[in-house]
Amino acid sequence: MQQLKRVYDLSKKKFEIHMKNTDETLRECSACTDGRFYSDNKGQQLSSMWCWMSSFVTGQAPVFYQNGHDSRYLKWANEFQKSYHKKMFETPIESMHDIGFLYSPYSVMMYKLTGDKHHREDALKAADEFAKRFDIKGHYIDAWGRMDDDERVGRAIIDCMMNIALLMWAYTETKHTYYRDIAKAHADTTLKYFVREDYSIAHSFDFDRKTGEILRENNGCGYANGSYWARGTAWAIYGYSILARYTKEEKYKETALNILKSYRQQLKDSCIPVWDFRLPENLPAKICGKGNDRTTWDEAKSENCIYNVDTSACVITACGAYELYKLTGDEELYSFSLKSAEEVCTEPYINYDENIEGLLDYQNGQMSYTTYGDYFLIELISRLLYDIETCW
Repeated sequence: MQQLKRVYDLSKKKFEIHMKNTDETLRECSACTDGRFYSDNKGQQLSSMWCWMSSFVTGQAPVFYQNGHDSRYLKWANEFQKSYHKKMFETPIESMHDIGFLYSPYSVMMYKLTGDKHHREDALKAADEFAKRFDIKGHYIDAWGRMDDDERVGRAIIDCMMNIALLMWAYTETKHTYYRDIAKAHADTTLKYFVREDYSIAHSFDFDRKTGEILRENNGCGYANGSYWARGTAWAIYGYSILARYTKEEKYKETALNILKSYRQQLKDSCIPVWDFRLPENLPAKICGKGNDRTTWDEAKSENCIYNVDTSACVITACGAYELYKLTGDEELYSFSLKSAEEVCTEPYINYDENIEGLLDYQNGQMSYTTYGDYFLIELISRLLYDIETCW
């Protein structure tokens, strides 16, 4: 635990850089290889449809506030409420299924901690706009693109299993079963098509929007169709665990446990997984199955495949395991979560330079830093050390 505390204290120091650099546009910190998110920041602004990572920065403030109750964190975070409000109330159609990643860590958590009705209003409006992406014929939440474009193909992706937590929060807040039923319908479609018999996970499927029928598997983040993307698996584990907590339904808990069991069977002598479990052993990781301009190692040398690991998948999975521990009381799940945290909080995975905001390295099989990886590491450590409440 001492090492976890060291990394937690380090993350608070690094967060000071975020506090100095974040402005009202809430431009997301996109992945980088040097840990300096602001040196050449080309990420999308919060107002953009394609923005999905901004709240993995603003959402750190409520996490840090819970241990110590330093009001400075909430005061800083509260400055961005108008930006979140504007996105949902002025240009709501310019949003996608990652509304959950934007409004759960920020608006939901800020409302939980402050009781400010403005945050509640924003989060419920976000849940409404998110629910509008539900495809009645296909029983899935459409991932990307404007919903007024009837010509595009429908698409669902595994990442949405984390986003539906926003709908479940809205259900508990309002008691309207509409939110719960959409969340469960999407989860059941995901269970039917995305969760394979061996409990490996598919990333994405295209749907015919006129009939609701599946057209094809369409991998977007793993190695290829039919592969087994580690972070997508992590989204599924954590997402079904959260849904099980809300619904108390055994099938969701068992699904999460079985996916986690399959995931752990893919691991070798480390809690940190390869980027895609079905990546050929002699190949380096690639971005979405394509070439990678950021690659800094010699692809011809198979020994460099050690860089194919994904620490973000490790910490998200460990968060899911902790959630399952809280549901089941199984100490072995707690031990796995703790072991994962302890391993990832060692060299070379942590950047200890207090002048560089990036915390967790070796993400995505790309030797990269991301704010979502940092966020889930901070959430994981905070739950293990302080058993904080989460936004999910």
